[in-house]
Amino acid sequence: MSLLPLRVPVGFAICFNNFVDLDPIPCKTGDGFIENCEYFTEDILQIAMMKIVDGNWILPKSEKLIIDLGWYPDSRITGQYRLVQVNESWEVIREKYSKNRYEIRDTIEDWMKNPTVL
Repeated sequence: MSLLPLRVPVGFAICFNNFVDLDPIPCKTGDGFIENCEYFTEDILQIAMMKIVDGNWILPKSEKLIIDLGWYPDSRITGQYRLVQVNESWEVIREKYSKNRYEIRDTIEDWMKNPTVL
């Protein structure tokens, strides 16, 4: 099992990454859950935009920009990826839903190339 490769430009930090190159597998019990559910949770990936302060890259304490990925509903085969770009107050700036991990990957890469701030 491997992480789905992401092209991360300078100025972004991967804070958490469990975004795997894997399809969800329905449980054999037919209960609607995912057998490999540890990879399809509300907490899959978080990326933060960094800033240069005094010549060093840092994670800012204010004016944060975060890209967050999860699977909703958590561990359910009927779920899908939910990708959001949020500010420090977790107000949604942009949002995308999809079951297609490659479409989500492409959107993540596009959002990092073209960040939007409220």
